[in-house]
Amino acid sequence: MNSSVVQFLILFACSISYACATTTYRMCVPHHIMDACKEVASKSSSDVQFECVAGRDRMECLDKVLNRQADFLAADPEDMYIAFNLKNEDFSIFSELRTREELGAEFRYEGIILTRKNNGINSMADLRGKKSCHTGFGRNVGYKIPITRLKKNGVLKISPDPTLSSVEKELKALSEFFTASCIVGKYSADSEVNHNLKQKYPNLCALCEDPAKCDYPDKFSGYDGSIRCLVDNGGDIAFTKVIYVRRFFGLPIGNNPATTVALADPDDYEYLCEDGSRRPVTGTACTWAKRPWQGFMSNADANSNVAQLQSSLLNWYTNGLNNVDKAVASKLWITDKYSVVPKTDLAFPGDHLISANYKDVIERDGSTSQKIRLCVKSEAKSDIEMRKCGILKQAAYSRDIRPEFYCVESNDCIQTVHESNADAVVLHPNDFFRAHDNELKKIMKEVIDPESVYVVVADKNINSDVLKKMNVKFDKSDMRAVDVALTFNRARNIETDIEDIPSASNSQIEIVHSSRLSDEKYLDKQLICPDFTTKDLSEANTCNFDGRYTRGIFVRNSLGGTELESIVHGFKSLSDQFGHGGNLENVFELFGEFEPGAKNVIFTDDAKMLENDDDVNVLSKT
Repeated sequence: MNSSVVQFLILFACSISYACATTTYRMCVPHHIMDACKEVASKSSSDVQFECVAGRDRMECLDKVLNRQADFLAADPEDMYIAFNLKNEDFSIFSELRTREELGAEFRYEGIILTRKNNGINSMADLRGKKSCHTGFGRNVGYKIPITRLKKNGVLKISPDPTLSSVEKELKALSEFFTASCIVGKYSADSEVNHNLKQKYPNLCALCEDPAKCDYPDKFSGYDGSIRCLVDNGGDIAFTKVIYVRRFFGLPIGNNPATTVALADPDDYEYLCEDGSRRPVTGTACTWAKRPWQGFMSNADANSNVAQLQSSLLNWYTNGLNNVDKAVASKLWITDKYSVVPKTDLAFPGDHLISANYKDVIERDGSTSQKIRLCVKSEAKSDIEMRKCGILKQAAYSRDIRPEFYCVESNDCIQTVHESNADAVVLHPNDFFRAHDNELKKIMKEVIDPESVYVVVADKNINSDVLKKMNVKFDKSDMRAVDVALTFNRARNIETDIEDIPSASNSQIEIVHSSRLSDEKYLDKQLICPDFTTKDLSEANTCNFDGRYTRGIFVRNSLGGTELESIVHGFKSLSDQFGHGGNLENVFELFGEFEPGAKNVIFTDDAKMLENDDDVNVLSKT
């Protein structure tokens, strides 16, 4: 049924039902965009009753919907995969976000193979030895889907060589299968590893505009670039998606007339199907796998009157589009580019992904059994580190971070890693020397947000003798505050031990986080600098005792080669995706308060990212 007809029927059914104006639906959103959600809700009409519920991130929102603390959330297909593994039949996709250009398309991406007519390719096996054009490294249509489906068809063999990283196994397989390709992008977050892999497998860049660089921008990369690679640069096949084929060849899209001029004769090209058959590009494509649209996912209770929920969401979205600042609305995926399309049949996440062959794409593992066994602290009264690690593992796997993370709980993670029962542990600086004594080495470290510092504040009329002798007030449960207290005492020639450093509740001197300086209680205070000069509270960035003591990731000294490279790659990928400012920070917040009152769980709350450590093997007690 046409989507616009569906929308009309839903709105009509709801308009004659008294129930439509009586129910409030709770939408869970990551806390970073809570203000945007409230802004949209405040501009909604009186018959649209929405309540915004804050979650730490989308991972917690899934949990809140599951536990009836919220009714629904906006979700990527990868979130649907996590829901499938949580409790598949308690989640349903009830509406989708589709581009206005493709309102009638069942899926967001339809991965296809484009090829020339009469080129002798009549089966998947015939692709061996051909020249291939890809959208880019790690991308869905041009990389993940081809690898997944070629493996599924038994023609692409991934090496089981344990000396190769999971990424290199895939690159090696593609390099041996195709004689020349264009696969641009960063093969590793480490620039040296990226360079070395491209040097080792140069044929993967041979068809690119700039083979030596093999990175964006490149006119033979991306959805349309891969088609140009086939048409203009000697490729035999191109991996791309349907809408770009239709644009390239000047064909209509959906019910819309053609809006582009053909850049090549469509009669000279065909779609190659998995069974070896072909279809004209002027007709319906045969797709290898599809990426579902982003959508809205609810629990079973919220679906008791799904027409009402769908209608309310339509109105909420329309109000946001028309009445809210566009930059604010876009944080909630509300843009002129998209429309909400109610589903005629609710779909369980698992069924939805399997029907698109997208579950296989997410579960693509590079044919490696390697896992990063992350050791976390076991505590008598709390399993909080284990719970965060479990969520980290789910989020990372769904977003194609490989090797897969695996959580190991221990009372003594240093010993557990030393004995090879785990691969990595995140340690506080206080544990660095013991880690060194147990033959562990630091491979990565946290980078603290430059806007997040601890300062020493004091009364403006404080006596200099008092300043240099008085005990300090600080939070002894906050290790960064403890570190600053130790640093401040050393500067005053006061020797204190980390175990028994005193905190004076009524002191005129206090150690606080810079974010608290706007509190009224500090308005009459001043900052104390390391040289014991004073500055205004606005100068925290240049007047603080924050030594930036950061946690580090440790592994065994004996670990090296590909295994070490894979661990670094895994943690760097975590940081890039889920770190502060990362593309997927709203999906899983790697840094920041994990639960109310639970600070610095595994990582430091104020960390911004992880970076390679320059001090490997130089730790000493001197």
